[in-house]
Amino acid sequence: MMKAIDVYLKVEADLDNSEDPKRFAEELCKLLKKVYGVRRAEVSNLHDVSAN
Repeated sequence: MMKAIDVYLKVEADLDNSEDPKRFAEELCKLLKKVYGVRRAEVSNLHDVSAN
């Protein structure tokens, strides 16, 4: 039997002004599912730190 775990990641990325942060995050989820066989990946929060 395989063990199921939850992993919480914080990813900080530099995007061009033309890139959509939501689309970027969704693509990360897709890659996790495809490359690593992750059962479920979701975006829980997007935070723009460029204003800080």
